[in-house]
Amino acid sequence: PDRSGFADHMDRYIGRKGASFDITRLILPSGSVTTEPDDDLLWQNAFGRLSINASSVEYILATAHDWALTLRRAVRTGGGAGAADMQEHIRGAIVNNVEISWGDQGQNGLATVKFAGIGKDWGWTGNTSVGSGYLNLSSAATTFRTSSARQLSVNSLFKVKTSTGGGSGILIDTVNYTTNVVSFSEALGTTLSSGRVIVPYNPTATTAGQPLHARIGFLSLDGSATQIQHLGGRVTIDDHRGLLNEEVGFDSASRVIRENRRDVTGTFAFILKKDEVGELLGRMDRNNSRDVQINIGDAANKTMKIRMKDFEWDMSALDIPDQGMTRITMSGRALGTLGNDSIKVRFM
Repeated sequence: PDRSGFADHMDRYIGRKGASFDITRLILPSGSVTTEPDDDLLWQNAFGRLSINASSVEYILATAHDWALTLRRAVRTGGGAGAADMQEHIRGAIVNNVEISWGDQGQNGLATVKFAGIGKDWGWTGNTSVGSGYLNLSSAATTFRTSSARQLSVNSLFKVKTSTGGGSGILIDTVNYTTNVVSFSEALGTTLSSGRVIVPYNPTATTAGQPLHARIGFLSLDGSATQIQHLGGRVTIDDHRGLLNEEVGFDSASRVIRENRRDVTGTFAFILKKDEVGELLGRMDRNNSRDVQINIGDAANKTMKIRMKDFEWDMSALDIPDQGMTRITMSGRALGTLGNDSIKVRFM
């Protein structure tokens, strides 16, 4: 406690590190049933397991997968030769929340997915240059002094002028903010001298897939070919994995842990039609719907199927306007039957 007697807050101890993120993306199948969709690593980290067979790519839940990602975001400001670019990154990132939306819940009718989670540390890559005194810095060098190391952090990914090391950027292992010296594992790949500009290595993003539009697809409430019309929906997976950030001797998270059972929930919007009222309300009242399947898209190699084979509905209120159509938004929870099977996502 602060017992200085001053009215101002005084310097305090710095706590443990941590970071959070969320990334919203269009769902982009690759166009091949044996090739993963765009953002495959995020899908894999969220679910835990990937299965590729002759007819589909499947993402399957796992109990305790503990591998992590390094996420990077480039900020391009239009400066010449990348001199004004910036990059931020999160180390030790895990995806512990996924939200899939389509139809009236998507983006202008396009299906989207939001990946969210936490990481052990955040860092940045700014703009600096090779420090003074280097006339002929060896291409095999793995350390040098910069003009301002505060522009860099551990795990920064940079290039020096046109040198990108092995072609994928140079990754910083350590930074000394007193001496301005950085070290790295990749060789520079070319001879350098003082004053050469150091900027983030921000490769141009590429996408291979095509967006999925809600104008094609269907919803089945009982696992059969019987389709029921709906306006759109949202499925959320809250995996309840976390990062252990309490151990003595560590300033950031040291491992991935499971904090609770996962929650898989879904919300669907319908216009009530006289030939479907009993079906919808009956399933909600009896709480007996099983094997909910959503297909988004219908073209071969460009369809995503969401399957929740044991789904229980919650009671929901009807929205009955003075004029217009009666709507109902139905929500519920997906349950496991054999474990780790409450939801499966398939690209086919």
